[in-house]
Amino acid sequence: MHVIDGMNMEEVPYFDIFEYISKIELNASVMSHAEETSQDFANYLQLLFQYDASVITLYLADSFQREMVNSQMIENHYIHLHSIKDDFFFEASNICHEGIHKIHRICTTEDSNKQKEYRNVPVRVSRMTPKGEFIFWKAPDPVYVEPFMNDFLKAYKVVNSSMLFSDPFLVSALMHLLFVRIHPYNDGNGRTARVIHNLKFTESINKLYGKNFKLSPLNISGSILINKPTYANRINAIYFDLVHDTNDAINHWFDFVLNMADEQIYYNKNRLHQYRDFLKDLEKQRETYTEKRFVKVGKM
Repeated sequence: MHVIDGMNMEEVPYFDIFEYISKIELNASVMSHAEETSQDFANYLQLLFQYDASVITLYLADSFQREMVNSQMIENHYIHLHSIKDDFFFEASNICHEGIHKIHRICTTEDSNKQKEYRNVPVRVSRMTPKGEFIFWKAPDPVYVEPFMNDFLKAYKVVNSSMLFSDPFLVSALMHLLFVRIHPYNDGNGRTARVIHNLKFTESINKLYGKNFKLSPLNISGSILINKPTYANRINAIYFDLVHDTNDAINHWFDFVLNMADEQIYYNKNRLHQYRDFLKDLEKQRETYTEKRFVKVGKM
C-alpha cells in the first residue's frame, strides 16, 4: 500500500520530556475554563457526599465498570469485566514500569505471561484511504521507548505548585497525552492511557480534597466515545518534539478534556439522583421479600 506523507512524518528522536513540558504555556481561556470546571466538580463532590458511604461505593464501582467498557468501545474492543481483579486500583496506584505493564495487560485482556515489556518494533498512527495510508504521526523508535517511559514516570510523580501540575484535570490530561504519544506498546496504548488518566486524576483529587478515593469520582470515556473524531484530531494535531511550536494544539487538547469533564459532571449530577432512587427501590423490594418470607415461614 502506498504511503502518503502525513502531518507529523518526522522520526522522533529521544528528547527530555521535562523540556517539552516546560515549553507549555497555558492560555488564559484554558486557565479560566479549568477554574470553572473545578468549581462545578466541587459542587458535584458536595452532592456525592450527601449520600451514604454504601451508596457512594456502589455508585463509583458501577461508574468504573461503565468507564472500562466505554474506553474499550472507543477502540472498538470489549473487555471482560471479570478479568479485573478487586485489588486493581489498590496496586496500580503505585505507578512503575511493572504497574503500567499490569494495567496494559488488564486493558488488553492479555495473559499475565505476555506484554511484560515495551514494544520492540516501530509503530505509527495512520488511517487507510483509497489513495493509500495517511500517516498522522510516528511513535518514537523502540530504542527510545524505555528512556521516554523513565521520564514519563518521573513526570507522573512530580509534585509542583504550577497550575499544570496542581490542577487535577490538566495534569491527568498531560499524562494521558504523553503516554499516547510515547506509544510504548504495539496495541492498547489509548486504553492504557485512559486508565492512567483516571489514576492520576484520582490521586490529584485525593491530595486536593483530602479524600481517599480508590476509584475515580469522575470518568470521561463516555463523552470521548461520543466525540471520537475530535479526540483523535486533538491528539494527532500535536507535535511530540522540541522543534515545532505546538502550544496552541496542546491547549486545544486541554480544552477538549475539560469539555469532556464538563459533560460528565452534568451527567453524573443527574445520574446520582437516579441511582439513589434505584437503590431505595431495591431496598424496598428486599424488605418486602423478607417480610413475605417471614410470613410464609410463620404459617408453616
